[in-house]
Amino acid sequence: MLHGRVLESRVPPDLPPIFVDANQLSQVLMNLLLNAAQATAQGGHIEVSASRVSDSVEIQVADTGCGIPPEILPHVFEPFFTTKRGKGTGLGLSISQTYIRSHDGEVRIDSTPDKGTTVTITLPSRPADPPLAVAVDEPASHQEVIIQ
Repeated sequence: MLHGRVLESRVPPDLPPIFVDANQLSQVLMNLLLNAAQATAQGGHIEVSASRVSDSVEIQVADTGCGIPPEILPHVFEPFFTTKRGKGTGLGLSISQTYIRSHDGEVRIDSTPDKGTTVTITLPSRPADPPLAVAVDEPASHQEVIIQ
């Protein structure tokens, strides 16, 4: 799939946690990598990056591929829309968008023909986990623990 292309990963280890279905996010990323690989010629670059943006985590898959013409870009999330003529179902981006939105996220695509495409996924970061138990002061002979 990525044979002959340069894949770079720029994901810092200190990103805040996000609450997502790991299988769904994996499927989204695999779809985006497959699309990038199919659009990028041998020797081209594909980069996966992530960063904290306010109260969210932003994940980007960028390539130096053929890009998407402006007249096609508004249709790429439509079910069964494909430009791959016999090689695609036209469901990958539609399903990916549905998965991301089901996690209160957004997905957008920026593309320039003959320059490449960047797909940006924005997902809310999960707040820090609350304490599992909080002690509540009661009279000395009794202490109550509240489990949250």
